[in-house]
Amino acid sequence: MRTYFNDSPIENSEDDEYGITPFADALAKSILNLEEPIGTTIALNGPWGSGKSSAVNLIRSALSNANDPRLVITEFKCWWYRGEEALALAFLQNLNAVLGSTLKDKVKDLVPRLGRGVLQAGPIIGPAIALTPAGPFAGFIGGAFDFAKRFFPEGDTLEAIFQKLAEVLAEQDRRFLVVIDDLDRLSPDEALAVFRLVKSVGRLPNVMYLVVFDRQLAEKAVSERYPSEGPHFLEKIIQAGFELPAPLPTDLNNAVLASISEICGSPNEDQIVRFMNVFYDVVAPYITSPRHVSRFQNAISVTWPAIAGDINSADFAALETLRLYEPGLFSAIKSNKHLVCGTQGQGDVNGNDQSRFDVLLREVPEDRHELAATALQRLFPRLEEMGYTGEWVSEWSSERRVCVEAHFDTYFRLSLSDEVLSATQIDELIEKAEDRQFMQSAFREASKVERRTGQSMVPVYLDELTTNGKRVEKAKVEPLLGALFEIHDEIDQKKDAESGFMAMANTSLRYHWLIRRLTRDRFTIQERTQVYLEATKSAALGWLVDFVSSAREDYQEREDRQLTREEDCLTTEAALPELTDRALNAIRSAAVKGTLLGHQDLLYILHRWVDFMDNDSSEVRAWTDELLANPKALVALAQAMTGQSWSMGMGGFGSMGDRVAKRSVTAQIRDDTDIIDAAAFREALETVQDNDALTDEERESVRVFLEAWDRKRRGEDD
Repeated sequence: MRTYFNDSPIENSEDDEYGITPFADALAKSILNLEEPIGTTIALNGPWGSGKSSAVNLIRSALSNANDPRLVITEFKCWWYRGEEALALAFLQNLNAVLGSTLKDKVKDLVPRLGRGVLQAGPIIGPAIALTPAGPFAGFIGGAFDFAKRFFPEGDTLEAIFQKLAEVLAEQDRRFLVVIDDLDRLSPDEALAVFRLVKSVGRLPNVMYLVVFDRQLAEKAVSERYPSEGPHFLEKIIQAGFELPAPLPTDLNNAVLASISEICGSPNEDQIVRFMNVFYDVVAPYITSPRHVSRFQNAISVTWPAIAGDINSADFAALETLRLYEPGLFSAIKSNKHLVCGTQGQGDVNGNDQSRFDVLLREVPEDRHELAATALQRLFPRLEEMGYTGEWVSEWSSERRVCVEAHFDTYFRLSLSDEVLSATQIDELIEKAEDRQFMQSAFREASKVERRTGQSMVPVYLDELTTNGKRVEKAKVEPLLGALFEIHDEIDQKKDAESGFMAMANTSLRYHWLIRRLTRDRFTIQERTQVYLEATKSAALGWLVDFVSSAREDYQEREDRQLTREEDCLTTEAALPELTDRALNAIRSAAVKGTLLGHQDLLYILHRWVDFMDNDSSEVRAWTDELLANPKALVALAQAMTGQSWSMGMGGFGSMGDRVAKRSVTAQIRDDTDIIDAAAFREALETVQDNDALTDEERESVRVFLEAWDRKRRGEDD
């Protein structure tokens, strides 16, 4: 892969991507056919970055191919010099070199003598002379020499010398072309000095000049320095001016698309339409010259490798364009993730009102507001006038688009955020989905990593698998689920559960999202049932109970909801007895082994135990009754039944609402609960607080639980 695109001008027509060769050939032919030129000056005009230097190279190539022995070409690199004196010296030295090497003794000393009238008006600055290449002026540095007297002998006047030189040149059957490029790099005063030199000293028989510059900049400089002259200043110098043909937008677009394909790869077929929509609405309007193309090419050749494959190529190209040519908008996007990511919600300020763009367009010139707003809507659906449901976020996430919060930072950090996996890692998960050892090892390692949010990488792995679930081959689904079902309780950590007001997601819920994504619309309900029956054979207790409870709930009638359609159920109804027995046996086994008491989902499992027994609580009560005499067991039960809730004051009647939610400790028990003898349990807890066998921390947890229980009894529990 090419890693850098040369911004140097092209040298021959084979590299011409913008169709300027015919123009260059035509101008070269005109130069060849000029008869008896006298300081004839041809101007090649074009704005910055339009490819003027490339056109000059193509003109020179065409002239060289013509192989006319009568034409001598030289180039005056005016941007090598700084200061009017240095430019004058360099111009004369260049003229002396080309004429002297060709005409030898015929012009001996004429050009240096011609410079007498030009330079003896003031002292020559030493540093300025030092900047010129080695030549007849290079040795005269500093103020130690009277430059005019020692270099230019006394004698003929300036006019007489000029006439002698003109007569010699007029007799020659050859012509001299001086190419003066890069005038745009000079200061206004320096550029005007070059024009004055061409007009005065340079107006010689059989001498031609090809002067390359931005006419608008030149006319602006003239109007500032010589307001009375206006455009007439340049008209007196330039005999023929040509505008460099602007490249066709199609050629510019093709060059950009080719560079994106070469550096980033081609988008998938199902992404072509969106890619081209983004390209024509965001990228193409800003790429209006060959220099823009080169700058874009070189930019993405540096930025892409750092995040290759981990972002959406259309969004990447669009944001790189904005970074280069609309930096105010790029900065606003970067600083307002909360305003652009996701979908519209009821709380969105301004909704579809045009003012929704105001914050983002503050640094964008008003004449580009419409263009910028279009770009924003192409990148961020939330800013469109139509609404999207939350299901779209999963689709956008699978495409790794910038409008998804999990991927947003990657576009601006040039490295993966800690909320996403690389495309390579995801591909490996998909490819090895049936490898039980690999999958379990990957998730165990993910559970040990702590992100900046305090969570592990498990939610990230599960979310990415869910997003890319349809890529997992059907044959790999059952072994993948079997591997994950087995380690659920091991990787189900409290820190990975969303906390606070409006918290919802946890590892179990993410498991449910994943299995739905893997099987929905891909398996019949009979096929799904067989997959789940096999995958749950070695499932961890907590997940097995959760899964069976969900499968049973699909077939339970309730007044507040319609019965789930069979095709939307986890399993067939016929499979429920087998699954229920499997869950009950796992609960009973854990109770006997003593592992049930320490399970992080103890309270949930106890309630499901009763449900699975068709609301017969005798088994559960028999087990919990035995625990009432065990101080450590009492503490474990109290801790399992201690929860938390979040409340927020909404304000009203003259008071202001809360901006944050308040956490409260709650007792997750009722006096009429069927999983334990509540009265006996409370009495035992009140007694055990003075038990020396408990630590201070354990006694404190019992006290907190009892206080929360009291609040609940008084109706103070929110």
